[in-house]
Amino acid sequence: MTRLLELRRTGLTAAVVAAVAMLVAAPAWAVFSVLSSNATGASAAAVLGTPGVTTGAVTATSVSFTVAASVSGPTPTAYRVARTSPTVASSVCTVTGSSGSCTDSAPVAGTTNTYAVYSRLSGTTWESPAPRTVTVAVPTLDPNAPVTTANASPAANAAGWNSSAVTVTLSATDASGVANTYYTTNGNTPTTASTRYTGPFSVSSTATVRFFSVDTRGNAETPVSLALKIDSSAPTGSVTAPSSGAVVSGTVTVSGSSADTGGSGLAGVQPQVQQGSGAWTNLGSAITTVASTWSTSWAATGLTNGAYTLRALVTDVAGTTTTTAAVPVTVQNATLTVTAPTTAVAGTSFAVTIRTVATVSGSRTIAVTGLQSSPDGTVPSPPTTASFSNGVATISLIARRSGPQSITVTTTSDGRRGTSGAVVVTPRAQGQLYFTSCSGTTVSCAANATVATTRGPRYTNVTFVLARRATDDYGNSLVDAAVTVTLRPSSGSSTTFTLGAGVTASGTVTYVPPSGSTSSRTIDATGTTTGIATASARLTVRFN
Repeated sequence: MTRLLELRRTGLTAAVVAAVAMLVAAPAWAVFSVLSSNATGASAAAVLGTPGVTTGAVTATSVSFTVAASVSGPTPTAYRVARTSPTVASSVCTVTGSSGSCTDSAPVAGTTNTYAVYSRLSGTTWESPAPRTVTVAVPTLDPNAPVTTANASPAANAAGWNSSAVTVTLSATDASGVANTYYTTNGNTPTTASTRYTGPFSVSSTATVRFFSVDTRGNAETPVSLALKIDSSAPTGSVTAPSSGAVVSGTVTVSGSSADTGGSGLAGVQPQVQQGSGAWTNLGSAITTVASTWSTSWAATGLTNGAYTLRALVTDVAGTTTTTAAVPVTVQNATLTVTAPTTAVAGTSFAVTIRTVATVSGSRTIAVTGLQSSPDGTVPSPPTTASFSNGVATISLIARRSGPQSITVTTTSDGRRGTSGAVVVTPRAQGQLYFTSCSGTTVSCAANATVATTRGPRYTNVTFVLARRATDDYGNSLVDAAVTVTLRPSSGSSTTFTLGAGVTASGTVTYVPPSGSTSSRTIDATGTTTGIATASARLTVRFN
């Protein structure tokens, strides 16, 4: 009773005083039993060890824990996990039993979360005084799937083809981190059971690579495809015409075959030719419309006769080029033999003979060159066709300019060609001498006339002026030497004088006809010089 009064004096609450009063009134064994039980719980909690804790999967939305009893002390019958930072939660999850797992389903994403894990005695609120502290880095919340890209090396050409094996590198990015990348090379949709990407891999034939990545949050992207076209097989080809060792001339058809077995197809064929051991040159442009066969034309016309070699470069769409076997041929363009006279006169036709192989007959188109235009601009007009019979034809030409000239004849259909020796063309000599004036009762002496008529009385003098032409009818020069002119009347008397180059001269003839003779006589003027044909003029004198 005294004790109760003391409790009241200390100010304890009525409830506590009542409890104490009950203890006082209770039997002694009962009081001992309660105190003994509480003392046992407190002492057991005091010796509960720090529990063992491991963390499992950690995501932005969950952190899992696995707890177990301490190796010393009483065995706990429950556990409490509290978050102490960055936000406080007194209990994020609990475990019943001596061990087990639980999950914090609302961690603070994007930062470090600190947890305290307590051991607890069953049926009491007694917990271990020393919890286990656990620090967990919680990733940022990431609702997006990773993005994976592929790089193929070497890169495909402009047509999208590779000519050799390709190395594929996959690269994935994700805000929370990439867990794994998976791929297939047969075009099938990849799954997490497919090949896991661990580094670059090689693809040696045409294939479709499909791939996807999964991030640490479990987000998976939609599979992506990469189409690879690979043709590592070289194309094939050959030159089939002309045949090896063939003798060719004129326009030659070069043909061949080509094929591609690698799948990319043929891109083009470039025929080439080599003269002797010289450099290879293209025969025209590449043939880009290519089937199993191809052909092109080779203009061997005008080429130097001799050894040549043909080949072709066959290229497929993947860019692989094959050089065909070389085909040797001999170019032997048939020639023409052109025979012309050694001399000719300007303005006068002359014959030229053309000879070739006896198998050539009929009309052929020809080109004739070598004849020069005259000084006054008159252009030669040679024929453009020739009629062959057993390989022989004759054509007629007219030269317009004096001097040596060689005649070249070409048959345009096959390129056969020949050149004659020099033809020395001389000027036209006609009219080299002419009268410029003459005297008499009646004068008829036209300019440039080679025949003049005059009238005069008996026993009188007849006068005239003779000139020498400087050029012929085409402007070719005639004054390369002096001319000696002899005037010879029909009576037999004569007068001789010399005309210098380009100089006129006059003369006088006195003629007395014999009794009973006719009243008309002629006076002939003739001139000679080296290299020029004889020129002449005639003066007719009529007497009263």
